[in-house]
Amino acid sequence: MNARGRSAGPDPFDTAALRDAALDTWRRDPSRLRQDANLEEDHARGSYRDRVIVELAQNAADAAAEAGVPGDLVFRLTSTEDGGELLAANTGRPLTRAGVAALATLRASAKRAGEAPTVGRFGVGFSATRSLSDEITVATRTEHGPAGVRFSLAETAALLDRAADDIPDLAREIARRHGDLPALRLPVPLEDTAAEAQLDPGRTTAVRLRLRGPAEREAARSALEAVDDVLLLALPTLRTVRVEIDDAPARVLADVGSRWRTATAAGHLPAGLVADRPVEERDRTGWSVTWALPREESGSPPALIHAPTPTEDPVTLPALLVATFPLDPTRRHAVPGPVTEYLLARAAEVYADLAVRLAGEGAAEEALGLVPTGLPAGPIDGAVHAAALETLAGAGLLTEVGTGELITARSAQSLAGPAGQDPEVLGALAPMVGGLVRVPAHREVHARRLGVAIRDLADVVETLPAAGPPERWRQVYAALAPHAATHREALSALPVPLHDGTTFAHGPRGLLLPSPELTALPAGLPGLRIVHPRAAHPVLATVGAVGADAVTLLQQPSLRAAVEDPEGPSEPPAGQPPDGVNRAVAVVLDLAAQAVERHGDDVALPAWLAELPLPVERTRTDLAPAAELTIPGSWAAEVLDALEPVARRVLDHWGGPTLAAVGVRAGLTTVTVPDVVADPAAADETRLDGWSDYLEHLAEILGPGVWVGDLIAVADLDAVAEGAWPQVLERLAATPALRAALLDPVRAEGGGTGTAAPSYTAWWLREELGAPFALPGRRRAPFLTAPPAGIDRLDEAVLGAVGAVGDLAELDAAGWDAYLDRWPEEGTVDLTDAVALWLALARAATEGVRFDPPTVVPALTGANARMCPADDVVVATPMWAQAAAVVPAPLDLVDAVADLLDLDVAPDVPPAVTGHRTGPTPAAVRTLLPEVPGEWVECEELEVDGSPVTWWVNRGTVYATSTAGLARSLAHAAGSWPARFAVEAVLTDPTLLGDVLTGCAGDPPATGQR
Repeated sequence: MNARGRSAGPDPFDTAALRDAALDTWRRDPSRLRQDANLEEDHARGSYRDRVIVELAQNAADAAAEAGVPGDLVFRLTSTEDGGELLAANTGRPLTRAGVAALATLRASAKRAGEAPTVGRFGVGFSATRSLSDEITVATRTEHGPAGVRFSLAETAALLDRAADDIPDLAREIARRHGDLPALRLPVPLEDTAAEAQLDPGRTTAVRLRLRGPAEREAARSALEAVDDVLLLALPTLRTVRVEIDDAPARVLADVGSRWRTATAAGHLPAGLVADRPVEERDRTGWSVTWALPREESGSPPALIHAPTPTEDPVTLPALLVATFPLDPTRRHAVPGPVTEYLLARAAEVYADLAVRLAGEGAAEEALGLVPTGLPAGPIDGAVHAAALETLAGAGLLTEVGTGELITARSAQSLAGPAGQDPEVLGALAPMVGGLVRVPAHREVHARRLGVAIRDLADVVETLPAAGPPERWRQVYAALAPHAATHREALSALPVPLHDGTTFAHGPRGLLLPSPELTALPAGLPGLRIVHPRAAHPVLATVGAVGADAVTLLQQPSLRAAVEDPEGPSEPPAGQPPDGVNRAVAVVLDLAAQAVERHGDDVALPAWLAELPLPVERTRTDLAPAAELTIPGSWAAEVLDALEPVARRVLDHWGGPTLAAVGVRAGLTTVTVPDVVADPAAADETRLDGWSDYLEHLAEILGPGVWVGDLIAVADLDAVAEGAWPQVLERLAATPALRAALLDPVRAEGGGTGTAAPSYTAWWLREELGAPFALPGRRRAPFLTAPPAGIDRLDEAVLGAVGAVGDLAELDAAGWDAYLDRWPEEGTVDLTDAVALWLALARAATEGVRFDPPTVVPALTGANARMCPADDVVVATPMWAQAAAVVPAPLDLVDAVADLLDLDVAPDVPPAVTGHRTGPTPAAVRTLLPEVPGEWVECEELEVDGSPVTWWVNRGTVYATSTAGLARSLAHAAGSWPARFAVEAVLTDPTLLGDVLTGCAGDPPATGQR
């Protein structure tokens, strides 16, 4: 009975007819029972267990849609030890006879043409309930009162047993199934009182599942706990979903629009698209597409397409897709074909609409995040990606900086890196860069995928138009200032308006920033590239512009050109300079004065200022370069007498420090010669005396064409007054910069500690002072000149640099050449000096020194030394001095010394012997020198090349005419020439052997004839 006392009747849904029809069919054809049972078994065994909740919700949504009311749905799980019960109660249209027929026929739906575009209510989806339950009731409130149906596996088994009494084939089919029977095919009515009891207050329909056991209970619990907003999004006719699980607090899902943004479209499929679809679907042409996007970034849409219940087709876009795609019989996959392709195209349009709406609402970043990236997860996802990307590329998603208008990706360009995130930079560049948009760094991949041109700052700067008011450019520079340190090269092409108001420079490098010094300059000086004062900004200095202080201005080529212009600027100077001073020169001197005032007397000004033409004191008209002038009354004026004093009027006007800073000499100074190459042909113009000769000298030592880099030299050495060298050398030694220019050697650039050459200053002074010469206070080597007067107070490092030597071993190749030039043409040589010379020559040969061979050499002739023509001298051991003029050398250095002096080596000549006999070498000598031959030849007379000799050694044979000669020949033969006197003592008195051996105990090992 209902509230009004009415009853819906004993079988309002005509379930008897449904049962009879099914049983009759199975009786006639038992195989049909097998087919229906197998179909339901797929659901009952759990393959659809994960679909129960969503399928029940789908039915509730259909009921609400059919009734045109908001759908309210309750899920309630009541657990018991053996399973429990699951209730789904909803509002909306009550269950109908057609609906019950749909429940009982599994694959048939109650939907017909013209109804809402959803899956049929109480049709295919309801069969999923069999995965959880064998006892299912559906109660509803009809207009006649409560009514309902029950689906029971036990009732089905009883009905089938009775139906198979007289049909053995059906009985056998039932038996072989062991209880797996199609319970949904045989509904039975609920009595109205039972139906009333099954209903939930406030709801129209209630579906109750008696859960089969604990496993089914836990499956139901998990499914209910997973219910979330997606259910309401997929089934928009549902207003609320209430989830109650045992005694836990109820969870209510509602107001889904506050948490999700949605975009929806609906319509009817063109008739031609459904021609190949199943008959049941051809009349249902309605379609709908919905995209849903979480409003909070933490939200994560499911990665599956809903149609509208969830499928197993993945979608990797960052939004939920709900669309009425045609599904395969499992309802888990969209079916490829024209309908799916059509819906994918509509889905792309709706997706783009959602993105455009987001962009229009100021959520451009979220809109850009909808652009598909990465690899699709499958064919359907790939089709969604392609369609969405194509549609989004033509949609106005991006907000143009400056105008605020939405533009398409094809019209947009973005700035990469931190500068592209800086609103000041974008705002400053927008008037000059069309279609400029801000793309957040984490969305850059989306923008590239969409087709936005992502440009580096350098590319954008390179294309900026050189136009516009200076104030706009100052705004640009100010905006870019925070990024200048890390993007110096990128900003090197910035257009910069110049002071004339019409010209732009391509890049700040080398431009002059406005300064008081610039404003003080007279107009008319051409070529100065000055930044417009209204555009000037400190960041320009970071990327290459320079502050126009006095030093910087003096470095400008245009200022030098003005000085060198014979006509000069026409505008009169601000103050009248002294007579004879060009107006441009006066400007330069004024700037130099400012530099000195700001930086001090030691300020480094450009080298070209040394060429400034300044008046000479002795005339009113003559001009000379500043480097050829001295400051009257200075040290240079006294010492550098080859230079002219500058005009006193110039000195009075600008002062000594300013004139010294531009190159007028007040004392000794250094100059730097850049990029020096050891090649006279590559010599640059310089005021250094003998520069080409010095380069030739470098080439001989370091190698032709070797690059040695910048060289520092002391200037004006050729202007030193006669007799002033002691003063000059003393100042060189005492002044650090001058001393370094003298002492620092010159090496090939990158040559490390390899071969070194003397500095230009050292080379020039050696030439001037007549090096090599003896160190003051030392005994002079033969033919070495005395030191110049007045240099005895210099330290040895300076003395060595200018050519003083304490020993001939200190001579280098150039020193030897100069020294050889001083050898006399003839005359005797003190033997002490001669020995020193011969030892020095041996050392030079050992060390690989090379020099031009002399035409005369000091030779040993007999017991004397004299200067002999080189053609008459040979190099040999001292033995040959008995027969020829020789340069004596140790046996192992004879060839090296001969090569050094370009002399012949004495030949191997046997002596002519008269009255000879052979005898044994005395035992005492063999003890002293074990290497001596065992015998010797005693001769009455010996001759070599017609000259009488007292001893000789030839091919190991020892010849001698005397005891002294024998001692020399034995020592020579043993390779121990220094032992000759010890041998002579033992030969004279063998008893002295012990004393001699004792005396030799501390001698070094004998090495050749040394």
